Amino acid sequence: MREQLEGLIALQIVDLKIQEMERARGEIPQLMASLEEVFKKEEEKVQMQRAEMEKLQKERRQKEKDLEEEIGRVKKTEARVFEIKTNKEYQAVLKEIESAKKTQPSARRGNPGNLERSEEMQENLIKGEKELEARRKEIQRRINELQMKVTSFDEEMAGELRQRAERVKKIPADILSKYRLLFEKRQGVAVARVNNGVCLACNMNLRPQLYIELQKQDTLILCPNCSRIFSGRMDWVRPKKRESQKSC
Repeated sequence: MREQLEGLIALQIVDLKIQEMERARGEIPQLMASLEEVFKKEEEKVQMQRAEMEKLQKERRQKEKDLEEEIGRVKKTEARVFEIKTNKEYQAVLKEIESAKKTQPSARRGNPGNLERSEEMQENLIKGEKELEARRKEIQRRINELQMKVTSFDEEMAGELRQRAERVKKIPADILSKYRLLFEKRQGVAVARVNNGVCLACNMNLRPQLYIELQKQDTLILCPNCSRIFSGRMDWVRPKKRESQKSC
């Protein structure tokens, strides 16, 4: 029975490691999606800046076009002067020319505020695009690192699974079945340590006679409280959890 308990302890160490690796690997797709979502939002912000800039430029081009059309109308009106036959028509044309010329200076000057705004937007857009490109490279680097971690996890896990398969062969079917049931039911701890007569999984004090029997390790003994398989060993510990990766 001592050998079987040793086998269960070794199996649990491997199973806990595999379980933790699966948890850590399972987080990676979500981390990658989070990084991509962060970049998407930053990209949309720059796209909005670009769209606003293009709208302002379009408005300026339209004003320039309107000015050219107005100048053309003035020239055509001036040309009509030579075709006028009555004084009344002449006065009307002069008034039309004078009115048109008054609007041209302001049209040529445009809105100084819009010009300053356009220049400021252009500077912000250039800056935003540079920052976005730098951010894109950084996020792609981090995604590449996460993809490499996936490959590393898969390779390491394949080795652990091979090791597990070898350990399972050495454990009787009835004990293995009990172990699997407890491993799933007790959050990955089917075999519990005992120290100074206390179950370290549920903190229950054992009866003196039960503790004496446990030290002999002649039979498979379960905790009366949590039903875990007892082991008197103190030299194995639950694998530490891998630190979660930050998304940004």
